[in-house]
Amino acid sequence: MKITKPVGAIADLKELEYISALHQTGKNLRTDASIRADDIAKFLMSRYGIKVTEDEVTETIAKGFGGGGLSEDDGDTIDLTEIVSILLIPTLLKAEMSLHRNHLEREAITSKNSTGERPSIHNDKSGNDVWASLSGRPRALVGEERWPDYDLIGFVLNMILADVTGDDEPKPMTVDLLKKIFVFYGEHDVAENENLLKEMISVASCMKNADEEEGADADPTLNQFTFAHCLTDDVRRYDVKSENSLSTNFSDVFEQDGEQDHSLTVTTGESDSRKVKTVWTAPAVDYAVDTFRSRSYVTLLWVNWALFFYVYMSGNSGDLGQLNCSNDVSIDVSTPSGFACSIAQGIVNWLLIMAKLVILGACSVLFCSMGHSVTPSSPLMIVLSVLSMGCICVITFVPAFMQDKILTSGEDGGALVNTERDEKDGDQIFLIYVMVVFGILLLLLALQNFIERIIPARYLDTMPFLKKIISSGTVKMESYMKQASSFKMNQMIRNARAIHAVAEFEHGADSSSSKESSYGRALLAFNKKAETLEEVGGCCWTWKRMWNRKLYTEDGIWLNNRMVQGNVGQLVLCLYLIPFLQYVLGLLELFYESFLVDIAPARWRILVPLALAFTLSEFNALKLATSYTPSSVRTTLNFRSGMIGSLHNQEFQKVRHRVDDASFIFGAMFWGCLFSSILILIVSLLIFGLICFEPFLPIFLQVIATIIGIGITIMAKTIFLMFVRSKIHKRAYYRSNPAASNIIGVILDAWSLGITTLYILKRMVFLLFASFIFVGRIDIPFLAEGADHVGPMTLDMFPIIFRKDLLMHEAHRHPYLERIGVMYMLKLRHGDGFGTAAGTSWRLLFTFALLPWFRKYRIRSDDNIDVEKFKFSQDSAAFKDFVSAKAGGLRGRQSLATVKETEDSNDEDTEEQKTIASLKKKIESLMEENDMLKMMGGTEEQSVLPPKAVIPSPPSIATAPPFVLPSPEARVKLPPLLVDDDPAIIEAAPPAFPEESPAVALNAPPLPSPEPTEIAMLPRDQGEF
Repeated sequence: MKITKPVGAIADLKELEYISALHQTGKNLRTDASIRADDIAKFLMSRYGIKVTEDEVTETIAKGFGGGGLSEDDGDTIDLTEIVSILLIPTLLKAEMSLHRNHLEREAITSKNSTGERPSIHNDKSGNDVWASLSGRPRALVGEERWPDYDLIGFVLNMILADVTGDDEPKPMTVDLLKKIFVFYGEHDVAENENLLKEMISVASCMKNADEEEGADADPTLNQFTFAHCLTDDVRRYDVKSENSLSTNFSDVFEQDGEQDHSLTVTTGESDSRKVKTVWTAPAVDYAVDTFRSRSYVTLLWVNWALFFYVYMSGNSGDLGQLNCSNDVSIDVSTPSGFACSIAQGIVNWLLIMAKLVILGACSVLFCSMGHSVTPSSPLMIVLSVLSMGCICVITFVPAFMQDKILTSGEDGGALVNTERDEKDGDQIFLIYVMVVFGILLLLLALQNFIERIIPARYLDTMPFLKKIISSGTVKMESYMKQASSFKMNQMIRNARAIHAVAEFEHGADSSSSKESSYGRALLAFNKKAETLEEVGGCCWTWKRMWNRKLYTEDGIWLNNRMVQGNVGQLVLCLYLIPFLQYVLGLLELFYESFLVDIAPARWRILVPLALAFTLSEFNALKLATSYTPSSVRTTLNFRSGMIGSLHNQEFQKVRHRVDDASFIFGAMFWGCLFSSILILIVSLLIFGLICFEPFLPIFLQVIATIIGIGITIMAKTIFLMFVRSKIHKRAYYRSNPAASNIIGVILDAWSLGITTLYILKRMVFLLFASFIFVGRIDIPFLAEGADHVGPMTLDMFPIIFRKDLLMHEAHRHPYLERIGVMYMLKLRHGDGFGTAAGTSWRLLFTFALLPWFRKYRIRSDDNIDVEKFKFSQDSAAFKDFVSAKAGGLRGRQSLATVKETEDSNDEDTEEQKTIASLKKKIESLMEENDMLKMMGGTEEQSVLPPKAVIPSPPSIATAPPFVLPSPEARVKLPPLLVDDDPAIIEAAPPAFPEESPAVALNAPPLPSPEPTEIAMLPRDQGEF
């Protein structure tokens, strides 16, 4: 059950790809990992019941979180880099708090906003310090599991400044500086947006004016405090304290001071506002999102209904549903009319069973579930809670203590519902007592729900202990998911910083490759880094983490309720086997008291096989009941770490459709466990019965003797091979003595022809028993991948169905999607007051610098780039082809990941793919040209040695990244070596601003030479270029 999964930055990238695959709702997955407005609208409707149109999403969420400088045609798209910047919002807010605390600004942080000072995100509404109130202990500056280190923002800013300006000293924040930064990261469309850049500076100017540190006309300084303010100024409406509160994400956004904001007002501007439309989602029976109040309540309710149907409704129904032809004993089934009557009666019988289950079962569950949801309390919800208690009594206590028949029909006294105990067996009486116990537990949970509804929320907030006792289990799980999102994001940041640390250690900022950027060094280190593996999973690991709650608060695993229902049903089945054994023993006693006792075998010859068979059957049921949760956790971790493909795997399409098949899971787990246990019981009883059967004893002893003989022979063979292998064939595939190995091989082939009979018999028995066991395992496939496909038909669909339910819960309850959903709702509620384009652009810079490997999924608008303003090789045909990509069919925003996958997915190149391949080759040529120019350029006269041909130097990445970032799989190529032919004079300048680049020109090309020689760099006149 254990697995070995990757961890670290590579696993983080795989998990974000998985998140994109879950979030998308199109017919086919977009492998560029982009999220569109219709995906967001469907997510909000399915998860929270918020009804918004695609246009509303585009004007609010996509406009605010989609970055700046994008074309209007693609304004409804959010790429994976922007998704990461959304996820970073709470982390950045906490990082700013850590930064201020570290720099002795605690007094300013905890001061109340009563004197006109700028508001602080670090205080709650009572003016208390959020930092100290989040836990009972002071927080450390580094090493906290859910709190970023104090130097995070400064660390990222230093990388940005050092890469762009050459040093990490704070600089005046000007439009030119921001242009250089965005051009460095390849965001030319944003760099050309003057209004957006000025808006970004105005955010910092507000902080400068509030602090009154400089004059009104002075430019703000880009230091770590200004950078932190710019990263968080537009998202301060997010309450950091909510991550540790017992509340739902919906209430964190739309409820204030413990009372529901019924208007659900959304501010879209300074004065205008509109309301978010919400629809009723039947939350008490929402088994896709699990918005019911208590998982225990729902599980007990469904298992109790299954027992009710078996005990009271599975008996004789009398004449109900009986056809006249079926009652006529003179009709022969072998005749056409009799066979047709039999078919018709079978159809009617199953329609009657369907009516019982659908009408009575669905109504019972719906009525008993009234008022049991996480929606805020109201008078109607209180009334529904009381009514649900009455329904519980009707289906549990009334049938147990009132013996009667409902809808009696027929001469034999059959009825639709029969509660008389005289006609019940001993095992059914046992199940009646189980139902009474379940009814008591259901009433206690319903009473807990009623108490929580009648106590005001403000009073509960003043009594944390009482609130913790009576609060909803679903609310507790949702609070665990909030903690898990903080933990996972903090781990992602630390994994990224570990990559930067490795890059700096390998290349070093003070080494000969000091011109390389931290951006490039990090990409190179990410590409070179081997996957770090971690062994997780297994029964003990899973149950231990469930006990200490780390499975919820760190891994963020949400166990789907249908699986929990099936587990409880399997446990009830384990208990049911005990009275069933007593019932069988009673029948055995009656058998030995009858007249057949004279011909019956000795009692122990029946009791021993029966006891052994029931023991194996009970063990099988317990094993099945305890295996589903670890298996579900293992499958979830495999999806998240990329061990099971998602975004780039065609098989993932199978689990994205017909998700309503998840309704099979509860019944399949229960009946699968029952049939599996029955098969194990029957086969084991036959085997042990034959062994204990006296006439079979000689045959059994002969079989045992044969097995012992073959076993001793195999043991002798094993000892012989241990000696031989150490001499001629110790390891791997190569032989030290081929002749001896060949002769021994012939001997073994001849020998194995006889002894393999035992191996095949053992394999047959093991596979047979494994098939019996796997009848009850619907979570994992029994047949190998592809072996269960017969043409278009799949023999075993249940493992796929199980994954559908698991992924449906992941699509609603994954910690990252929970956090993203909060940001969506905050944007809908506050409009321009939360998540502006300027703030998003600042956070994108933070993401580019800290997590550059996500740039492979960056989607940009190529139409917004002006070729005339590009600094190098403006006459190059490659760049002109790239800008005029419309001629090749490439329109709008394109990510490199999409281009690469499209190229690799088809064997026959289309015109579009040929254009892409040509552009990529030309871009690589431009990169080599750019690297060569940077080697030959400098701030003063110097000599530069080209790389040696014998021992090539490590690959380097230029200070500024290329316009189109290569994918992580691509390697940066070395500059070409000098050849015998005279190279052409390069008439281009490095990609730098002319006012800051020294004027240097080459008066003559370097002389060709087979050996490395120094190339003299002559100063050029100021008027050149």
